[in-house]
Amino acid sequence: MKKFPFLFQSILFSLILCSAAMAHEGHGEISVKLSREHWSCKEIAELATKYGAPNKLPSAEVLEKRELAAPLLAIIDKVLEKCGKDGTGAVPVEDLERIAVLHEALKDELSQYEGYQTRREAIEKMLVKPETPEFEYKAGVGGFIRGEGVGNFRLTDFSQTPDHGEGRFLYRVKPYAYWHPTDYLDIHAEGQGYGFSGGNHQEYNKLSLYQGFVEAKIPGSDLLALKGGRQEFSYGSTFILGPDSFYDGLSFDAARFRVKPVEPLTVDFLAGAYATPFSGGVKGTLSGAYATYTISGGSAIEAYAFRDSGSSDHHTGEYLASWGLRGMTKLGPVSLEFEPVYESGRIFNTVRSDNDRIDAFGGHLDATIESVLIGYNNKFFASYAYGSGSRAAANGISAAGEFRTPNNDNSLVGDMSVIGDMSGATVGGHHASGLQIYTFGWGIDLLKELNFSATGRYFLANNVETGFSKNLGLETDFTLTYNMSEGLSFIAGYDRFFTGGFFRDASGSSRDIDYGYVMVQFDLSKSKPRLKPVKGLSPAEDGGNSPLFGFRSEFQCSAIILEDGSGDVE
Repeated sequence: MKKFPFLFQSILFSLILCSAAMAHEGHGEISVKLSREHWSCKEIAELATKYGAPNKLPSAEVLEKRELAAPLLAIIDKVLEKCGKDGTGAVPVEDLERIAVLHEALKDELSQYEGYQTRREAIEKMLVKPETPEFEYKAGVGGFIRGEGVGNFRLTDFSQTPDHGEGRFLYRVKPYAYWHPTDYLDIHAEGQGYGFSGGNHQEYNKLSLYQGFVEAKIPGSDLLALKGGRQEFSYGSTFILGPDSFYDGLSFDAARFRVKPVEPLTVDFLAGAYATPFSGGVKGTLSGAYATYTISGGSAIEAYAFRDSGSSDHHTGEYLASWGLRGMTKLGPVSLEFEPVYESGRIFNTVRSDNDRIDAFGGHLDATIESVLIGYNNKFFASYAYGSGSRAAANGISAAGEFRTPNNDNSLVGDMSVIGDMSGATVGGHHASGLQIYTFGWGIDLLKELNFSATGRYFLANNVETGFSKNLGLETDFTLTYNMSEGLSFIAGYDRFFTGGFFRDASGSSRDIDYGYVMVQFDLSKSKPRLKPVKGLSPAEDGGNSPLFGFRSEFQCSAIILEDGSGDVE
């Protein structure tokens, strides 16, 4: 079994190198200089006429690539305006696909315009592909390979351990297959191999079904959809419910019923049980509802209620009920998000050998600003997160007043897992109850494919034992991401947790904690696109490109299939 992860490593690196070598450039490429007969010029001219965009292409016979950006931005503005007034259904899907191809090819040139930066999120949201797949089947493998090392820390239980260092190799491999025989039926199977091997006698390997579901909806309508089987749940900012994507994930054996009575409103009803192969020992059930009302201009309001009985040491009658709201809006280059949550339920009290009534609250407020400085795309972000605590929890009497979030690698609590969730932190047998987290960060696109980010998070406890400091410490995270292709990324990170007074009081040590890693993320796939016959042609005249008369397949790093209107796939 010790050779198992290294076998995966060899196979995956081979696949990744093959994928990189076979990645194709396709119809979406635009050269630095081009003639007016180029496909991109023709597309822009047709779309500008159709939507009444004021900016036209220059009259010269030979154009520079950068000269296409302003006319395209004018088209996008007109389409955004139409979608805002009449809904996304007012613009044909074919036109959105044409704009999406141009947008991807001219993204660097568009970024030089402040008007694009202020509306970038709304543009990308408008151009996002619909949920209905554009392929009949797709098979591939996704996941990551990561090497990581720590100082003054133990990876097996994510605890401060002065004068201790260790490293390990970790992998997550997810082979998958989708089959979409019709627009109203989706069949999905996805396995997972997860494990790690390294110092301090670390050896773990597990292979099991991660997702396997069938989703069906009313033909020709989004009104009702039912999804049953093993599946992930990921909502909002994953503050309350989301997969643990940095490690082995989280899925449920469940059913999800989706209702969309009107275009802006979607309501999900779900019920199921934790899928134990990758739940970290948590067992129990989850049920609830999540509603989203989308407002034009990148704004939305969400409301949810969940009942979760999951725990690793369950007692009769225990459960956690979460009641939350989430609001998002965009004001020019500024994006805001606010999510307050109240928690109720029952939690077992080991002192009284009975259940206590939960009464806790928490939430977060985030702000993001995008701007172009010295020709580079920059993103600045700040957030404040709060989780209630109590002196009784700090003294080991009752945790009923602590606000709990699942340990699902939510970014609000940092990247190092020194702080696991909003309930607080335990060091050397001493507990700090409830948290306040102040976050400031900055990211910059050094190149189209290369991004650097730096983030600082200051942690302050709400309640501690008498005589202990509430200062937990400051976490700094530095990350460099290189997107080699749409299905292949390289990530390197270095994080340091500057321990505060609480660690010194609880453990007797003020040693800081270090964490570094190098990771490869990949998604390699092969699919059969669902082709559309050319209008006015019979299947025979269409060269057999109709789904009923054969198919063409494309090996690719991603699931993007581009159609140029001729019936052929580029």
